[in-house]
Amino acid sequence: MQSPANPGKKPNLRERVYLMLRERIQMGLVGADDRLVDHDIAHELHVSRMPVREALMQLKNEGVLEGTARGFVLRRHSLQQINDIFEIRILLEPHAAALATANAGPAFLARMKSALDAAEQASVRGDWETFMRLNADYRAAWIDSVPNRAMADMISRFIDHVQTVRLMTMQDPTVRGIILDGMRGLYEAYLSGNADLVRERMTAHCRTAAACYYQCYQRLCVAEPPPGN
Repeated sequence: MQSPANPGKKPNLRERVYLMLRERIQMGLVGADDRLVDHDIAHELHVSRMPVREALMQLKNEGVLEGTARGFVLRRHSLQQINDIFEIRILLEPHAAALATANAGPAFLARMKSALDAAEQASVRGDWETFMRLNADYRAAWIDSVPNRAMADMISRFIDHVQTVRLMTMQDPTVRGIILDGMRGLYEAYLSGNADLVRERMTAHCRTAAACYYQCYQRLCVAEPPPGN
């Protein structure tokens, strides 16, 4: 595990806690109603509260979490904020994915294929939580191969921002099918070694994901209007 601020430096305790929490969030292990409390996490990890508190505050400052009277929860975004996030993702992700083509060797392709195959099986079983974790594994495969690490880290943070809506989308079998189609298309593009095709497939995948998120967002608004609307 490496420090996000300096890839060549061994992460300190705060950075390790931060990376662990971010991984849990990305894997869907933190639900929309879960509260992240510094005391509880410190007790679980057998560390002091200060590095945990600092890690939680960093996630809050990055827009992934928001504070409550007791602990932190996944941030809820307004529709305008969701629009802004996807506008940035559509600008960044196709270019970054195309750059990763240069690193799409056998190990890279095997990692993507393994996650894709397992995600297909999880979707058939209706195991959306496992599907979500495998989708994160698949996504990490290409993001980890982007040579511009500052760009890769920015993309990861923006993906994390819509975690609350992602928790809803993954439960819908139709949406899982759409996501799988995008995953297959991107894998086949990487298999071809054609960076332009990778860029095209990722653009289509981002736009389709945005449409799915908007639909689920509207359902989420019916149940509980988010702040800012």
